[in-house]
Amino acid sequence: MTEPLLDSTRFRRVCGQFPTGVTAVTATTADGRVAALTVNSFTSVSLEPAKVLFCLADSSSSFPVLIEAERIAIHILSRDQEDVARRFATSGLSGAERLEGVGWTPGPDGVPLLPGTPAILAGRPGEIITSGDHAIILVAVDHVHLKPTGAPALSFYQGRFTTPVVAAPDTGA
Repeated sequence: MTEPLLDSTRFRRVCGQFPTGVTAVTATTADGRVAALTVNSFTSVSLEPAKVLFCLADSSSSFPVLIEAERIAIHILSRDQEDVARRFATSGLSGAERLEGVGWTPGPDGVPLLPGTPAILAGRPGEIITSGDHAIILVAVDHVHLKPTGAPALSFYQGRFTTPVVAAPDTGA
């Protein structure tokens, strides 16, 4: 049985029942401005051509950089990178300030890349779709990096960072 939606807090709690992965997004503009933020609304969209998307509140301090970005990189965080997720989620800091003290290297077109992450997808921003108080940002992926860790990625569930439990592989014994 469903109940009527009463407020955004209840909506957030209901959506929090679905565990999501945690990513760090970095971006750079033609004039050298950078964004660095934590995003848990990320998914693949298409294999041919390779596309991914993430969603971002239009009130985010990173929003102006992302809508002008020339390059965007999405970093899938490992379970031991909660500190990066928290740093990139800190309000009141610019993208450059969030990157301070976090090891990164310049990638294609100078986009900051976090080499310690298990996977990176980088590309050019495509369509930006506004819906409600968020924007859906599509990225045409043209660079990938994979460094499997064998451990599950960092997740977010019921308002907290967590790591999913993964069963041991079946050895057939």
